[in-house]
Amino acid sequence: MTKSITWAIVPARSGSKGFKHKNISNFLGKPLLVHSINFAKKLKFVNKIFLSTDSKKYKKIGEKNGAEVPFLRSKNASKSNSMEEDVLEDIRKKLKKNKKKLPDYILWLRPTCPLRSKKDYVKAYRKFIKKNKTVCIVSQTDPRIFVLKNNKLVPINENFKNKSMVRRQDCKPAYKIFYGEFFHFPKKYNKKFLGKDIHCVVQDNLCNIDIDDENQMQVYEKIIRSDTKKYANFLHTS
Repeated sequence: MTKSITWAIVPARSGSKGFKHKNISNFLGKPLLVHSINFAKKLKFVNKIFLSTDSKKYKKIGEKNGAEVPFLRSKNASKSNSMEEDVLEDIRKKLKKNKKKLPDYILWLRPTCPLRSKKDYVKAYRKFIKKNKTVCIVSQTDPRIFVLKNNKLVPINENFKNKSMVRRQDCKPAYKIFYGEFFHFPKKYNKKFLGKDIHCVVQDNLCNIDIDDENQMQVYEKIIRSDTKKYANFLHTS
């Protein structure tokens, strides 16, 4: 296991519709995707930082900051509805075409989550190696979730049965995923590439940031700048 190759992949498509060029928008003095690249540099178990993008401009930014971008994404992997499995398959095919060695393990780092705890990711990596199963970095969230059914709110939590209100502490813990994932690099196209047995590490609450729009970015930046000492261990501007 110690000889296995681990890549950190930062997926950064250029065609965000709601927030144009979100992945390279300035956040705390750096393009957003650079925060993930800088974080990956701090992880000793990462053998290569790979930026997956469809943009020459993004490629230039990535390479300038230490990521490798040997090729651009294909159109099929760059659509608004393209999924992670499409991006992974695009990487796999192009690596094989160029007779490059495939990685064994992947750490998937979305640019929209710029705050990360090194301690939590090291813990997650160790769990991944020990269990040889996917490990996701997660944040705890309110379990009292509702969905719309026939235009009416319906609770998905069974604790609401015969009740109008429930206390959060009386519900089973719920978690939000997709901050970062350790998994085996898929050998073929697979929508279930994370596997059936998925484990997790709960990250520090201060890292529970996932930027979706420009307003969120501005609000988060103001909050962090108001108390940089508190966030110092989770910032990766250099």
